[in-house]
Amino acid sequence: MIDAYGSEAERYARGLGDIELVISDITHLGDAFFGAVRRLETGVPFYSMLLLDDARVDFGYRFGEQIMGQLPRAEMRGLAIEQLVQGSLPVNGARADEVWQIDRSLEGMAIEFLALADTTLVRSYAEVARLQRWSVSAFPPRPLPQIERVLASATLPAFERAPAGGIVVWAPHRAALECAIALHGLAGFLGELTCVSAGGPLPSHSAANFFSADDAGAAGALGRASTIVCVDPGDPSEAVAFARLGFGIVAPITSGAHEFAENVIAWDALDALLLPAAVTAANARPAIVRAEPTPPPRRPQAPPRPDFIDEKTLPLVSIVTPTYNRRDDLRKMLSCLAAQTYPNIEAVIVNDGGVAVNDIVAEFPFARLIEQPANAGALRAVERGRTEARGEYIGLLPDDDWIYPDHVDRMMNAMFRSGALIAHGAGLLRYLERGVDGEWWTYGLNNRTFSQTMVPSDALVSATIGGHQMLVHRSVYDTVGGYILDSDVSDNEIHIRFTKLYFYAFVDHVTAEFRDHAGGQNRQCDFPAALRVIYDTVHPITDRPVITDQRENTIKHIASREPGKPPFPPTLSRKRPAVNPAGPAAV
Repeated sequence: MIDAYGSEAERYARGLGDIELVISDITHLGDAFFGAVRRLETGVPFYSMLLLDDARVDFGYRFGEQIMGQLPRAEMRGLAIEQLVQGSLPVNGARADEVWQIDRSLEGMAIEFLALADTTLVRSYAEVARLQRWSVSAFPPRPLPQIERVLASATLPAFERAPAGGIVVWAPHRAALECAIALHGLAGFLGELTCVSAGGPLPSHSAANFFSADDAGAAGALGRASTIVCVDPGDPSEAVAFARLGFGIVAPITSGAHEFAENVIAWDALDALLLPAAVTAANARPAIVRAEPTPPPRRPQAPPRPDFIDEKTLPLVSIVTPTYNRRDDLRKMLSCLAAQTYPNIEAVIVNDGGVAVNDIVAEFPFARLIEQPANAGALRAVERGRTEARGEYIGLLPDDDWIYPDHVDRMMNAMFRSGALIAHGAGLLRYLERGVDGEWWTYGLNNRTFSQTMVPSDALVSATIGGHQMLVHRSVYDTVGGYILDSDVSDNEIHIRFTKLYFYAFVDHVTAEFRDHAGGQNRQCDFPAALRVIYDTVHPITDRPVITDQRENTIKHIASREPGKPPFPPTLSRKRPAVNPAGPAAV
């Protein structure tokens, strides 16, 4: 099933068949982000896809007629085209290459969205290059997920070919005005010139015939044409469909059509002055599709367990959970353990002197209960559960947090394959508030803060790896000890000891979820004071001035946070809807 967000995404999705995909255009990225998180909760692998057109070309299409229409002479329009290509054309008091930049906040959000899936689908390697520029400029920089190209099927009008040297400018999903630059380049063409567009006001200074794709005139013009000038700056599918029919093809280099078909003339879609030469070459050189691209499987394959692992003797994994007066949260948390795809798990529930939960624990055969006689704090409960855990590997999971169904499987596979004794995945921050009905409502997400690994020098400052992102072989605790008690940053501190002796296997995939809300412990902690103790007393450093400066800056930054607010702000927020938010378009 495909969940498509935005009209462009819906249109492209119709040509992709039956695959597990969340696809979005840039204007609906926030909705797609939430949709991808809902997919994560199911544990079923899926693809992500962001239709990212080139911002430079998109700007030229949107403002081409505004530029061309106010210039009465062809040579003046030619000069404006030259300046536009170079980015130096003045637009509202600024250079064009300053105006066409996309909002930088979208760049980071886009990379966070793509990272939610196992594999990212792209329309072309040209699109990969656009995404890669965003990936390296994100903070912190983040590699793209695994990439696969996919070519959608395109539906063309029915027509009979009798080539007569005509040219068709093909833009059936774009307004006629967005073809102004291409039509300016072909203004001197002496043969039949047709523009197939989505309609609207017509560009000035053009003698082309204008039709929509379903007009009989469009079918006739296609039949007489020898060359198709495809305008879409990011989608190669229609250019490739015309190439299969033996047309000469001119297509924007940003579309990547030349990756799928030979003899496609790759054209800078803003450089209308070069378009006549491109069309002349295409007239004499029909495009050819020699090998059809292989469609991706219905869903990406999750990492299989290594062949050398005996499925019948998989090591026991213990998940330790401290709980205190959160019966409903505990039941929900245990349900996520029940959904784990790894088959050999025990849940060690430590009731830290709270209300009885034995009835809830009894609902889950893999869970056992340890009772603390009185409330002693979460860390003491963790240590009690950790020392009494029976598993060879140990994980932690607070009663109000979550792991996705593939978490344990992915962590164990990573350690099996690498030989590491510690593995961690990426973590999603979910921001919650109570609704009027008493139910939790998600008002924000963050797939950035806890989605990176670290080296020992990072651990000396601050660790962005939460306890339930990890699985740890019990021998690690036997060697370095457990969590220090009575510290608000004990999970930061233990990484300093871990990284002195062990390397981590990092599963670059979101497998854990932190649930931030007003009643959460992280809103109440005095992090600066706790870090000061770690820096000055537990792990002092005297001979590394850069680390010392980073530590001081970290304390200053944390101390500047507004009390009672989330320690790490959402990177994506939404307002509470008046009614239930509309879901995606199912394709």
